[in-house]
Amino acid sequence: MLVAVGSAVIVAAGVVAIRSTELSSLEVTGIADGQELSRGELEDVRIVIDRDGLAAGDVRVELNGTELPTVEEDGELVARLSTVNEGENALVVSMDGKLFLGGEQVERRFVVTPAGPDIYAPDEVVVALPGQVMELRAMAPGAVSVTANGTAVTLEPGGAFTTDVAPNAGSVRLEAVDAAGNSNVVTVQVTDDPAAPAYPPTTAVRISAAAWSDPAFRQPIIDLARAGKINAVELDIKDENGEVGYASAVPLATTIGSARSYYDAAAAVDELHALGVRVIGRIVCFLDPLLAGWAWSNQRPELTVLNATGSAPLASNYGSAAFTNLANAEVRQYQIDLAREAVGHGFDEILYDYVRRPEGDLSTMAFVGLDAGMTPEVAVAKFVAETEEQIDEVDPDAMLGISVFGISATRPEQIAQDIRLMAPHVDYVSPMVYPSHWGPGEYGVPDPVRQPAEIVERSVLDFQRVVAGSGAAVVPWLQDFTYGGVAYGPAEVTAQIDAAMGSGARGFLLWNPGSTYHVEVLDRPTS
Repeated sequence: MLVAVGSAVIVAAGVVAIRSTELSSLEVTGIADGQELSRGELEDVRIVIDRDGLAAGDVRVELNGTELPTVEEDGELVARLSTVNEGENALVVSMDGKLFLGGEQVERRFVVTPAGPDIYAPDEVVVALPGQVMELRAMAPGAVSVTANGTAVTLEPGGAFTTDVAPNAGSVRLEAVDAAGNSNVVTVQVTDDPAAPAYPPTTAVRISAAAWSDPAFRQPIIDLARAGKINAVELDIKDENGEVGYASAVPLATTIGSARSYYDAAAAVDELHALGVRVIGRIVCFLDPLLAGWAWSNQRPELTVLNATGSAPLASNYGSAAFTNLANAEVRQYQIDLAREAVGHGFDEILYDYVRRPEGDLSTMAFVGLDAGMTPEVAVAKFVAETEEQIDEVDPDAMLGISVFGISATRPEQIAQDIRLMAPHVDYVSPMVYPSHWGPGEYGVPDPVRQPAEIVERSVLDFQRVVAGSGAAVVPWLQDFTYGGVAYGPAEVTAQIDAAMGSGARGFLLWNPGSTYHVEVLDRPTS
């Protein structure tokens, strides 16, 4: 993932080369006196010293009066820029005890411009076929202009944009500029050989918080783990009712009384880790009847999704007050605080669910605080990116996933799940490709609930296409329950598993609302 956020920008940048011989002056190239550079352009600048005949101790590199450490990299002596100031900076390179024509040191003064808009983009654009023109989709909230390799691109509401990429481009330099003229830069590589996702192969089942507290439901899950038939367990942190499964200390959970005592978080994680499985903590984000109801009763309407006039909470199939406001900073931070707390308790992964707006016509809904021109799908994607950053502060090894509707691969605006904007900020995407939830004819499958292999194969392949280059894996939710008039047993579940794995999925998660499973489908080795 490439993210330009304030000063934390990752881009390809130049090299400051310093060369010397006994009979020549010291030369510094790469930064000219008075040059203006964005922080993005500085991030990966290297100062390389050609020190033929010189010991490392003969070289001194200073930035703004502070000596920079030097290290050996591939036989070269290298210093990296740090503590760069906004505005003017002075770089001084000297060779102690040596006589050079033209002086014993070189000074370069350069100007660092203020950080511009955040840029959120994938690491790579993947060219699937030789000569094929591909699309790069990214976002730069707050930008007034964006260029791709110097060519202006059209900004959508909220700062999303799409640009065509030629297969021979090599890389795409994105530059975003804000109203004050400040810019940020990231570079996206173009490749026909994408890096494999780092997310580990996964065979997982889900168990609710309440079920974990009941030995009749918990023990079969433990038996699966002990037998090596699963390598991960999804344990709910916050569910569809808004209940937090353990005694959370997050302030908003305390205020609204959402914390329960179904399980002890640290003890549950320790028990599962002792069985050799990872623990995935599911957080249901914006569907939260408990918080929505509390907010309306306590004169906090801005925390909920309102009807078009703003006179009442949006009524839906989930209840009269069920969805919270995806644009509200307090609502967003509540989810992030729960994620940070869970990671602190040892959860290996956070899996967001209901990270979306309610179904239905967008014109019937009001999101108080949604920036003018900001679309819900950009707001959701930015929330996911914010989560990634804050989880990393607690544990850089903790992973993040998102559960998404199957239709989001082709219809991102329908529920505000733009996969191409979200995928660069997560380790995996978990589309809910339950056959019973597809309409007739989706992906050319006449009767999906009776054709589980066909619909899973085609939808997973489409998600693979959408996330390509983002670094995210595809780990679908599969159906182990009966719905839609067709009984689902081992044959139907196995058909989904085989189709998902055959389509390149990095594993799967089984869903049963009652936390009971056809364990015989797992009678195969797991990675």
